[in-house]
Amino acid sequence: MRRKPSASRKPITITIIAVCVLFVLALISSGQRTVTWVERVVNTITTPVQTFAQSFSNAIVRGFRELFNTTDADKENAQLKAHVAELEVQVESYEEMRLENERLKQLLNYSETLKDTKYVTATVIANSNTVWFNSFTLNAGTKNGVAVGDPVVTGDGLVGLVQTVSSTSCTVCSLIDINSKEIGVLVERTRDNCFIRGTLRAGYGNDRLELFMLPSGSDLTPGDIIITNGLGSIRIPKGITIGTVAEVMRTSGTGTNETNAVIAPAVDYLHIEDVMILTTVGE
Repeated sequence: MRRKPSASRKPITITIIAVCVLFVLALISSGQRTVTWVERVVNTITTPVQTFAQSFSNAIVRGFRELFNTTDADKENAQLKAHVAELEVQVESYEEMRLENERLKQLLNYSETLKDTKYVTATVIANSNTVWFNSFTLNAGTKNGVAVGDPVVTGDGLVGLVQTVSSTSCTVCSLIDINSKEIGVLVERTRDNCFIRGTLRAGYGNDRLELFMLPSGSDLTPGDIIITNGLGSIRIPKGITIGTVAEVMRTSGTGTNETNAVIAPAVDYLHIEDVMILTTVGE
């Protein structure tokens, strides 16, 4: 038969348990205690989760704050900004159309001065990739009646001649190019016949022309207007503006190819966009 624990041992047992509990509590509450490996593992796992949760919570709070703080005035302002941007695009488009209409109107007015001459209008679709339009491509070809040698003009004057042609496009060699053909011209004031040639070589030089074979004793002065004379094998109508005399060269030689003057072309060879190709001259 088991004997029950004596009553005298119970106080001792309770005292021992109480001391152990107090000892454990003292260790836990001590600032100098050592963190166990279990606590380190728990902290390693929970710290990133707590950081992410805090960031995510802050983002949600900011989103709701911005959503509920957006007023009707803010929404209307955003709509007005979008409408203004759309109007600006339309204005730019209308301005481009206006400038194109002005260029075409200038060509139309100029065409009225060309009697017995058929023409087609064309737009530049490529150039020589240099500063000057010494050669460029147009969106008109044989199907439009264009042929090699056809003169190309703007409302300002003669641009150049068609050099090559395909069914839908053609290339133009400008008067300022050194490879352009020599053109017979006339000094409008003195009525002296002479020739012009280009000086631009492979992107070097400028957009000036040279005048040569001027009759000796001619009274050529800066500012004189040079026009085509309609003579020679090249089919160019008479009276198309070439440019003005910028500088007269006083030479003592008698060579036929000596430069007599420098000509500033009437055409703006930096900004060629729309042109007319004279497909028939006097036919």
